[in-house]
Amino acid sequence: MPPRAELDHHSYDASDALAKASIAPSSTKRSSTDVPNLAKAKASLRQRERRRRPRLVFRSTHGITGSVATLCVCIAIGAHLVNNIIPNVLSILAAIASVVTASSGMSIVDQAPKQTIVMERPFKVVPPHRDAFKRTAASIYYLSARTCWNTISNNNDALNWIWGISALCYAIIKFIPNPRDVDLTNGNTWVFVIPMAAGLTVDALFQLPLLQCNDGLCWNEDVITQIDLLWVLLSGLVVAFVFTLAFRGVLGIRRSYWGAALVVHAIVAYLIAKALPFLRKQVL
Repeated sequence: MPPRAELDHHSYDASDALAKASIAPSSTKRSSTDVPNLAKAKASLRQRERRRRPRLVFRSTHGITGSVATLCVCIAIGAHLVNNIIPNVLSILAAIASVVTASSGMSIVDQAPKQTIVMERPFKVVPPHRDAFKRTAASIYYLSARTCWNTISNNNDALNWIWGISALCYAIIKFIPNPRDVDLTNGNTWVFVIPMAAGLTVDALFQLPLLQCNDGLCWNEDVITQIDLLWVLLSGLVVAFVFTLAFRGVLGIRRSYWGAALVVHAIVAYLIAKALPFLRKQVL
């Protein structure tokens, strides 16, 4: 089902046709009351259309795996908070479920609208939803891999370098926008693309063994910890679910967009606050 935002952009839609049909004169003569009657019929039909809400059913693979992944991440967070004896096992299960969710979502990405204008003044913000969906899936893959690596990391220098280089290359390819493709006049670039690229690429940079530890502090153990990764992963799953509801007309797409933007910027601000002491030591 297309989002309500797409229907709003069309001045002539099904309600126009139905309204005209409902008051069509039986003869070729038209009375002066046709126009107000047409307006009333259109308003009534559109009001009824707005009141209808699609029923939310979790029957598809994506819906079921998304629910399971969200539950697993929440349980893993709880296990870390209470120092349970199996938080690492739960974290790995949460990561696997999240990867399955993101992968199943890729098969239905074409159901999302290509883009929506969420703001026109003072600058235009036009999120390309399908590209954003793919970027979100890529971030979930990265966060899941980081979560798993934290649980199995070891002192093998060769493996640490392989992981660090792989993580950095993945971040550069998937998150840093190509200068030829990026539209700096689109507010979405500054609201979503650049903050996500900066946060994830900086984290990937500090996966390199050369930069990972300094003066007794290590990036993965003391700065961006396992529970931080799980909270960010949970946020990604929730934001993806909110947009799924928006695309089906259950939630307003503009409110969903700005709510998601607030979540992303809050995460970036939190990570900056945690990283600054470590970065200060690295520079000094």
